[in-house]
Amino acid sequence: MASPRAGGRNLRNLHARIVDELGRLIVEGVYGAEQPIVPEDVGRRFQASRTVVREALRVLESKGMVTARPRVGTWTLPPEKWDAIDPDVIAWRVQGPDGAHHLRELLELRLTIEPQAARMAAQHRRPDELATLAAAYELMADAVERQDRIAFESADCVFHAALVRASGNALIAQLEGPVVAALRARADLPEVSDHVSEHALVLHSRLLTMVLAKNADGAESACHRLLETVSPYHSPAS
Repeated sequence: MASPRAGGRNLRNLHARIVDELGRLIVEGVYGAEQPIVPEDVGRRFQASRTVVREALRVLESKGMVTARPRVGTWTLPPEKWDAIDPDVIAWRVQGPDGAHHLRELLELRLTIEPQAARMAAQHRRPDELATLAAAYELMADAVERQDRIAFESADCVFHAALVRASGNALIAQLEGPVVAALRARADLPEVSDHVSEHALVLHSRLLTMVLAKNADGAESACHRLLETVSPYHSPAS
């Protein structure tokens, strides 16, 4: 007999699977804009209870992808209503039919945010975030030596999240989520090579050096140079 804890895990897994699959289907246009989603059909598809389906639809509603109204039902919303910086929405869109376009948008977002964050990090020099940056860089260096792409990508996310937080600006720090989601979404693309570039490590080293040296101009420039190598049409360096 399954334990109550195991049953709870299974329900959470089913809930997450429904959210993920419905999110992907909406992005792919299987559920087009302003089309109904019938909870009973979803329940039959996933062999899920009405409660689990309802909770999954509430998650999608919080992401701006569906709307539910009494006596009207649940309907999909057009892309302009979606929460564009939600990590799940970012991942679904990058994996969707317009993935290349969304990768370009994410790169533009990062080019807007991160060089300024690097400049401010060099100016404010928050010890906790600088320590996190340095530790993440060491993990990246180790991953390059071992050619461990997964470890490199994990440390890379930590590095860039710390950089955004190190800006010392609470509003910029709130964009840590989409920055990390952009990195993860790109890393999940099937065409990304398993090879970990030493050039990527050099670029991160230059950025870290400029921040630690209190060189705001140098940090901003180094960050911009790093991000320029992340074009969707080039091999990843970050």
